[in-house]
Amino acid sequence: MASPSPAIKAADLLDLFEELLPPSELEKFDVGHARIFTAWMVVWLMVYQRTRKDEPMSAAVAEMLFGATSTRLPDCKRARDEDISANTGAYSQARSDLPVTAAVHATDVTSRTMINTEPPTWNGRRTFLFDGSSVTTGHYPELVDRFPPATNQHGPSHWPVIRMVEAHELSSGLAIRPCYGPMYGPDAVSETDLARQMLSQLGGPAMIVYDRNFGIFAMTYAAVEAGHDVLVRMTDPRFGALLSQAVPIGPGEWTVEWRPSRWDRLKNPGLPADAVVRGRLIEVSVEHEGKTIVLRLFTTDMTSTPKELAALYARRWSVEGDIKSVKQTLGMDRLSCRTVEMVEKEIPLAMVAYNLVIQIRRLAARRVGVEPRQLSFKRILHLAQAFCSGLGSARTAEEIEQRFERLLKAAAQCRLPRRKKFRSYPRQIIPRGRKFPERPREILNINTK
Repeated sequence: MASPSPAIKAADLLDLFEELLPPSELEKFDVGHARIFTAWMVVWLMVYQRTRKDEPMSAAVAEMLFGATSTRLPDCKRARDEDISANTGAYSQARSDLPVTAAVHATDVTSRTMINTEPPTWNGRRTFLFDGSSVTTGHYPELVDRFPPATNQHGPSHWPVIRMVEAHELSSGLAIRPCYGPMYGPDAVSETDLARQMLSQLGGPAMIVYDRNFGIFAMTYAAVEAGHDVLVRMTDPRFGALLSQAVPIGPGEWTVEWRPSRWDRLKNPGLPADAVVRGRLIEVSVEHEGKTIVLRLFTTDMTSTPKELAALYARRWSVEGDIKSVKQTLGMDRLSCRTVEMVEKEIPLAMVAYNLVIQIRRLAARRVGVEPRQLSFKRILHLAQAFCSGLGSARTAEEIEQRFERLLKAAAQCRLPRRKKFRSYPRQIIPRGRKFPERPREILNINTK
C-alpha cells in the first residue's frame, strides 16, 4: 500500500493546499499594488468553490471573512483594520485578472508534488490510466465560437461542448492537468491529439494504459518516443492486421513491428519515414459473468506475462469512477463560465480540488490497509467540508490534530459496497418524464337555477 511522504501532513483542505502550494509560489503572478485578493488567495477561493460543487462567489467571500481562510489573509491595511467588504465585486474582478498561467502553475505544482509521493505501483513503474470525457458550458457567444455545439440533420444544439482527456495514477486516482479543446466544429480535436499533449506531464518513464479509442499508431508512437511503455486494447481489425506480420513466441504471444498504415500517414503527415513501434501482441481469455472474453492487447512491455498484463488492463475501468467524481461530485459536467479565459482557469483548478480530496482519501485508506478507491470520494468530500467548517478561526495545534484523527477515522469508514468490476445491463428505453405534470382539472358544478 502506498504511503504519503512525511513532507505532506494533511490537516484540512486549506492547510494541505498551503503546504503543497505556498503563497510564495504564486507571488510572481500578483499584479498591481498589495491587496486582499492575491493570486494565491484567488486560486484557493476558486478551489474552495469547486469543492462545494461550484458554489457562488458570495460563499467564497464569506469563507474568506469568517472561515478558516480568514487566518491566511495577506498583511495589508484593510486586513489589519478588518475593513473588508462582503460584496463580491472585488473577488469577481480578481478572478478575471488572475492569469491563466497562474492556474496552470498551481495545478502542475500540486499534482506533481502529490504524485511524486506515490511510489510506483506496478512492477516498479508509475502507471497512468487515460480516458476521454466531455463537459458543457453555458450558451454565451464567446464560448459558442470557441467550443461549437453538436449538430445533426436538424441543426445545431444549444450548449457548447468541450472534449477533455484525463490521466489518473493507477493506485491512488491522483490526476494530472487535463488537456481539452472543441469537440465539434472546424477546429475540433481528437482524444488522441489531446492525450499526446499530456505525455510531457507524466514526469519520468511510466506505463500508460488506454482503450481502443486511443489505440492508434500515432498515439502509441508518441508515447514510446516520450520514453513511456504502453498497454492498449486493440480493435479486432487492427489486431488482425498486425497479427499477419507478427512472429509467434509462445501461446497467445507474438512479437511485432508496428508501422504506420497509409491512413495513419494521411492523418499524421508529420510521422517520420522510418517510424516504428516494437512490442508484443497478446491474446488472453478472461472470465466475465460465466462468459469467456478475449482481450487483444498490444504492449511495449517485453517482460510481464500475459496474465499480468490482462490483470493490469482490467484495472483500467477505475478511471471511469475517477472521472465521475470530477464531473458529478465536483460539478464539472457543466461549467458556469462565460468566457474562454475562465474555462482555462476552472478546468485545471478543478483538478486541484479533486486531488486535495484524494490526498485525504489516501491517508484514510492507509490507516485501514485498503485500496484508496475502495473508499467513497463523495462521502469523504462531505466529511472534509464539515471538518473545515467546524475548525473556526481560533484553533490550537492539539485541537487540529485531535479533529484530524477523527476525520481520518470517519473517512476510513466510508467504504463502497462490493460491486462487480464489470457490470452490464440489458438495453432499455427509459421514458422521458414531463418536467411539469398536469394538475387534475376540477369539474365545476354550476347551478344554473
